[in-house]
Amino acid sequence: MQTVIPRGSKIARIRAEMSHRMIEEWRGAEIETLADLLRPGLRAVVVGINPAPVSVAAGHYYQGRLGQAFFGRLRRAGLVPDIHGAWEDDIAFDAGIGFTDIVKRPTANASEIPMNELDYGKSMLISKLDAVRPQVVLFTFKKTATVIFGPFAGCGFVGKTVAQGQVFVMPGPYERSDRVEPVLDELATWWHERVRRRR
Repeated sequence: MQTVIPRGSKIARIRAEMSHRMIEEWRGAEIETLADLLRPGLRAVVVGINPAPVSVAAGHYYQGRLGQAFFGRLRRAGLVPDIHGAWEDDIAFDAGIGFTDIVKRPTANASEIPMNELDYGKSMLISKLDAVRPQVVLFTFKKTATVIFGPFAGCGFVGKTVAQGQVFVMPGPYERSDRVEPVLDELATWWHERVRRRR
């Protein structure tokens, strides 16, 4: 069921004013980026490659076309409710899902990030994950996971761990739906088993 927050309501105004945009030092330079949405006790942390400029401008994660498709996948798997009038990353954070990136510098395309910058972000990412120890680390793109683990086959739960959390790799954004659905079903089953255990 879809929950709607009325436009102009106090909650809608508060949500509209919230922004995760910040200035951060990255490799010796100050950059405008998105703050990490992390805290202990998260069930999952979403790890991206880096923020898109459109997301930084909005002050919220995954605001581009591919990002919105990613949030659609999270809703399809039942990890986040379908609430209109609120930012998806805030809804997900309330549901126990955090957000960060291996590279904090925004670019229009991930191909603009050199390998040495990905390597630079690797140890910081692992330290962040160690600090919050989520049950699952959800990589939006396989490229980020291969920076940490090296090449591996497949997506979904890939039999790897980081910061004691299981690793889940999303299918590619252009993967055929008949290949995406079973992977999302796997994530949905895992998530709902954990939710039931907490009751």
